[in-house]
Amino acid sequence: MSKFRVCLLLLLSLLITVACTAPVERSQPRDDASDCYIIYDAGSSATRLFIYQETATGWIKHNGPETDALSDPVRRNRGKSMSDANTVIADALIALDDIRRNGPPDKNGQAQWLAFDWHANCNTKGAAVYASAGMRLAEQQHAKNSALLWKNLNKRLGKKLGMKVITRTITEYEEGLYAWLALRELHADGDFGVADMGGVSLQVTFPCPSCENARQVRVKGQTLPIFSHSFLGWGQDEAWKKSRNIPACARGAGLKDSDWQVDDCAAETAGFGTVASDVAAMVKASGRFHWYLTSAFRYMQNTDIDNFCRKGINSGFEPESSCFRAVYLDNVLNTLGVPVDSEKTDVNWTLGAVVCTVTRCLESE
Repeated sequence: MSKFRVCLLLLLSLLITVACTAPVERSQPRDDASDCYIIYDAGSSATRLFIYQETATGWIKHNGPETDALSDPVRRNRGKSMSDANTVIADALIALDDIRRNGPPDKNGQAQWLAFDWHANCNTKGAAVYASAGMRLAEQQHAKNSALLWKNLNKRLGKKLGMKVITRTITEYEEGLYAWLALRELHADGDFGVADMGGVSLQVTFPCPSCENARQVRVKGQTLPIFSHSFLGWGQDEAWKKSRNIPACARGAGLKDSDWQVDDCAAETAGFGTVASDVAAMVKASGRFHWYLTSAFRYMQNTDIDNFCRKGINSGFEPESSCFRAVYLDNVLNTLGVPVDSEKTDVNWTLGAVVCTVTRCLESE
């Protein structure tokens, strides 16, 4: 091999090494760039990226890509194991690049997310990955693997952004509070409650001066006593695991049994009434709030039980559990004393997390 070819190969090798190891240079934000906060909702079914842009008229939410649930490798869900942890983390980080371009079309031909060039438009003031109930279960069951995943994620996200980041599981109190704070951004007062149904847990949150477990929270320049309780293990997915082989909760149960009644399925989750009794009493004592339903609750229709249980119609979304979910969500609200016909909202709790960060809402005076 000639000396020239040897030198050329060495030069190419050096260039490749530099390209792979050098830090990625980010373009400078524009002079009129806004303060922004990057936040991931690491839920039990998926990890979702959001970027919140602060403007003079309020917060603008930019939805990003959805990737696999961060807790899946730890909990061995959906065919994942800890050998997949690096891939799950990498996909979540790639979402920060992907959000700068329009997402691929959905089934209706619309982009799954709209491009937002946060490099140019943002002064990034903070970045966080917040996991919820799915990771709480993972940490209870597999503490060592959970800690390894968090450590790896924190290191890689911090390196990518060139800043200190937050990566942790939020508390049960925070999960409900953040949903309430997100809604509070859209309303003139805080005289309302929120019921939030997730896959692993469900939360109930409302102002309550008489509640012993209420915490003082900074909200819009004042301090309010906010009660927030999370029922771990009573989200719709976890509850379904307990009832999936019960004939009375099967899709089309009313077709197979002409005497079928809603209570036949509801009785299978009677344990919720026991664990929820104290909270239900607080809801009743707090007075007649205006209530909002979010997450899975917001998809409820008053025809669900008839359609999925009595008629066996394919719901189009996890049809196997459709009858159970129709009965269960209705039963949970009735048990808690929250009106089934309460107003539905698609507000995301991540906005509340950003607001709490900015206002230091849980810090004592």
